[in-house]
Amino acid sequence: MDRRRAAVLVLVASCYSPRTPEGAPCRSTVECPSPQRCIVGRCPLHDAPEPDAAIEPDAAPPPPVDAAIDAPIDAAVLPCVTTGLSCAGTATPFMCGGHCWVRCTATLGWDRASQACAGWQGALGAIDDATEQSCVASRVSNNTWIGLRQDDMATAPAQGWNWNTPATPVGYTHWQSGVPDDQDGRENHDEQCAKMQSDGTWDDVACGTAYNFLCER
Repeated sequence: MDRRRAAVLVLVASCYSPRTPEGAPCRSTVECPSPQRCIVGRCPLHDAPEPDAAIEPDAAPPPPVDAAIDAPIDAAVLPCVTTGLSCAGTATPFMCGGHCWVRCTATLGWDRASQACAGWQGALGAIDDATEQSCVASRVSNNTWIGLRQDDMATAPAQGWNWNTPATPVGYTHWQSGVPDDQDGRENHDEQCAKMQSDGTWDDVACGTAYNFLCER
């Protein structure tokens, strides 16, 4: 009887081989059947992910793609230099009203002067207030174009004046007494551009007249 029981036990032992299932808890690889290994307290068949693929619990998620807002190109502050300005005379840079100005001693009509300023990524000077007027006027010693121009549809000498193109409404003015007058007090579209005179006052004159000019950016 004892011999028969022993034979049964041997048979059962030979048929039963316990195998740790995949993912079972472990303390070391010894406790995992080959090819399983003990990784992070478990017996998986596959290796753990590469270190740079693992996500740390406390790591902040990356910001969404649309969260990054690129600064507009034209937001960059350009240096106050004369580089890029087409000026056949002397170009002198200076700061007024928080903006860079350049006075060019070449003599051009208003339209050509405006084009020269645009090539410098600026425009003919626009004066916003008395402080800026005083600052700019201290740099002017003779007739010099500013960016003031009258609309072709104006019906009176004092109407339709704007800064440059596209037109910007005029808030501050420093006209000489009695002007703009379009030469004879009637609107004939003879004098539709403005210059700054040596005393700092403004005067309306024919746009084709050649003067020095002021650029601003």
